[in-house]
Amino acid sequence: MIELAFPDFWPERLAWLIALATLLTGFSGMIMPRSMMKAVGLAGSVVAPNGVSEFRSSVGGAMCGVGLACLLMAQPFTYFALGLMFFFACVGRVVSFVADGTFNKHCLFFLLIEALGAYFPLQFVYFAFFGG
Repeated sequence: MIELAFPDFWPERLAWLIALATLLTGFSGMIMPRSMMKAVGLAGSVVAPNGVSEFRSSVGGAMCGVGLACLLMAQPFTYFALGLMFFFACVGRVVSFVADGTFNKHCLFFLLIEALGAYFPLQFVYFAFFGG
């Protein structure tokens, strides 16, 4: 039987909460992609169906899958994958700052969110394997 148990200690709780937020964000991206695209600044007055499909699958589906894997398996290696996903989102955003000139409040806010999304799961993995 699959059980979603809330973890007992804080490092894993914070990683678990990031996984839950990732799952919910991904699910929102799958269910209402146009609203989510607008929230992150990707939607203009007209959004091409292929763009909606890409957002629904690549963003929504991927985030749902990784978040759900963390919640169902509750293993350090799944949290490691979640942390790496957010870490490389941060790397991509910093590259975009330089290459695309996107250094603004909106992108800095999402960089902070992605950095926290990377920090808590990776900190839990470090704690689990090296004792903190």
